[in-house]
Amino acid sequence: MTAPICVLDIETTGFEPGPSEIIELFILKVQNYEIIDEYYSLFKPNSTISNSHIHGINDKNVESSPTFGDEVVTILEFIKGTTLMGHNIDNFDLKFLNHFLEQELPNDTIDTLNISRVVLGDKVKNHKLKTLADYFNVISPTHTARDDVMTTFEVYKKLSSIQ
Repeated sequence: MTAPICVLDIETTGFEPGPSEIIELFILKVQNYEIIDEYYSLFKPNSTISNSHIHGINDKNVESSPTFGDEVVTILEFIKGTTLMGHNIDNFDLKFLNHFLEQELPNDTIDTLNISRVVLGDKVKNHKLKTLADYFNVISPTHTARDDVMTTFEVYKKLSSIQ
């Protein structure tokens, strides 16, 4: 039996951790391609959300949500001993998580963006999650953490099946 993988996605208020904050996190814990657990939360940021047009999350949606800091212990416990997977996780999600968890996560990562570049190369016009979802005919991402995680997981399964 392989170690669990936590497929995750975040939605943020911008592109740089610090001035921008995590406002949504979904983690799907899988083992041997079977879903075994999940974690989900919206988070109330310190500043107003100005990019709702991207992910659909506005200040009213998060007004009664915990802050990210309130959930650090729960998140760290949930991902402990797992491999983290995401689409562009190495260059985006991990930067935010390391910043807001106030530590460098020791977890190994699987980045489906990097796998796609190696496995598919120029068979696709780009390696965006939506492009890969269309290519593999799986559910399209919507820029909500849950949907994007489910798409990433399906894309990973397809990429893994290519020899």
